[in-house]
Amino acid sequence: MIPVLYKADAVTFSTFGLGVLSDCISCEVTEERNGAFELVMKYPITGQNYELIRRERLVKAKPNDTANDQVFRIYRITTPLNGIVTIYAQHLSYDLSNIAALCWSDENISPTLAMNRLFSETATPHHFTCRTDYSAAKAFSITKPQSVRACLGGVAGSFLDLWGGEYEWDNWLVYQHQRRGQNTGVVIEYGKNLTNLEHDGDNTDVYTDILPYAVQTDEGGTETVITLPEVLIPITNSELVQRKTIIKDFSDAFDFGAAITPDALRAKANSYLSSNPMGVTAPTLTVAFEPLWKQPEYAAVLERVSLCDTVTIRHSVLGITAKAKVIKTVYDTLSEKYVSITLGSTKANLINTVSQAEAAAQAVSAKVDRFPALMTAAIQNATNLITGQSGGYVVINTNEATGEPYELLVMDAPSMAEAVNVWRWNVGGLGFSHNGYNGPYETAITSDGQIVADFITSGTLVANIIKAGVLSSQDGSSYWDLETGEVVLRAYATTEQIVETNDRIDEIEEQKMYRLVITSSNGNIFKNNNIRTTLSAIVFSWDENVTNELDPNQFIWTRVSADDVSDRTWNQAHAGGTKTIEITRDDVDVRATFFCDLIDPVTRNSLLG
Repeated sequence: MIPVLYKADAVTFSTFGLGVLSDCISCEVTEERNGAFELVMKYPITGQNYELIRRERLVKAKPNDTANDQVFRIYRITTPLNGIVTIYAQHLSYDLSNIAALCWSDENISPTLAMNRLFSETATPHHFTCRTDYSAAKAFSITKPQSVRACLGGVAGSFLDLWGGEYEWDNWLVYQHQRRGQNTGVVIEYGKNLTNLEHDGDNTDVYTDILPYAVQTDEGGTETVITLPEVLIPITNSELVQRKTIIKDFSDAFDFGAAITPDALRAKANSYLSSNPMGVTAPTLTVAFEPLWKQPEYAAVLERVSLCDTVTIRHSVLGITAKAKVIKTVYDTLSEKYVSITLGSTKANLINTVSQAEAAAQAVSAKVDRFPALMTAAIQNATNLITGQSGGYVVINTNEATGEPYELLVMDAPSMAEAVNVWRWNVGGLGFSHNGYNGPYETAITSDGQIVADFITSGTLVANIIKAGVLSSQDGSSYWDLETGEVVLRAYATTEQIVETNDRIDEIEEQKMYRLVITSSNGNIFKNNNIRTTLSAIVFSWDENVTNELDPNQFIWTRVSADDVSDRTWNQAHAGGTKTIEITRDDVDVRATFFCDLIDPVTRNSLLG
């Protein structure tokens, strides 16, 4: 697939947007299980759409063999090298790192209801929706403002920490699966389709003991460190001979002001160990292979590999036979084939590459007339999907003996071997699969009277018996939990609250957050008095380089060495007036470290916090 470029504020991606990046030289998408999901693309500066490529704009690309086309937000564009730039983009779901979730708590709430409430009660407006396979109710709370992505995973008490599972990021949809992949039965074998294999076993994160502790603060601000009477908890299944202890702070696992007892601390530590096995090496296999289902002579081989699937690797020469989960894929979007897949096991966490958004507003904006709007949106979505379609392939399967038709297929490719999205209609029912002809069929109407679907939108529903866990309003603010009997009705936010929240968000966005980086033209370490380099101070406001906008007198250079008297003389001579300084052997006596501060020109106070 050739990537397509869109504006930064685009919401739908069914058109060609700003243009097709047909001059793209390479484009690879890397996705990890519950981890990174990024795109790296190389593009020539002579390309017809080069001038349109900017940070924050969106790129749609094919991430693997089975998923829908995904959208990635550009965050970095390198300086042209030999007339080619490298473009780095993160999946659209990374925007959740900049959406502030408001504080709330519930002692017993279903994951569906909790996730809906998390996505609806935010200080930052967004377009994301969510689903989860889990149903067991648990206590969930957001004790301090943090990003929605952090609430999903990566911190103690997150959805991933409480329920586990594997996330699927599908543009605006976040789906928490109990098991995302399948046990496919696919075999990647030496002499058949295996082209490269690398086996890695790293025991860096393997330990024999854990030392848990927590810091408790009383009303007077006095801090007390709580540890266990036995101090260490042994990791019984550790493979190490030499003792190795991990020291872990569990302060964030307790509510502020709550009494922290050794028993409670021990329980938190044991729970952490059960979710994060730390006693044995987690081996990984990185393999490259040829997708046989794309070869004409293997047209009957309906095997595909996706992230979180379980596959078998065989290498007779090395004596390796392993069955493992796919934890990372690197996919070539242009040639539509995997560059490599990585098999092994990973800890249940999420990688937050974007700073958590600052949030101080405590109100929630709610929509009115929710269900009519929901129905209208669902009808419009269905209409957009069904109308205007000129592609696809219709195939009628016939009986080889009688020649009579018995099955109708509507597919996205001319043959069953190539098709990924398939509608299949026969005497057993009507079903849709996005995993090829053999399914599974997750959307279906079967001949025994059953309907299977992830999400059903209805204007009026008439039924004899409705079996449900939770009856909830669309935004999750009001609900009836039929399993626990809990009924909650909440009022929506007033117009004044919404205006106040929006004003506060505007105030936060207008604030500058400076970050100063010092670069050296000739390295950082020098020997034998051979010293000559230029130190340059570069200032970023958020991620934008604003050095040229600042007055040179705002830059204060200081030196720290073993000679305090000489340092004071040097510092007075470099108290301001330049963004770069030349360092020679005269500036360094044995050892010296150089710093630069950015000050306010009026108050003379530091702007770096």
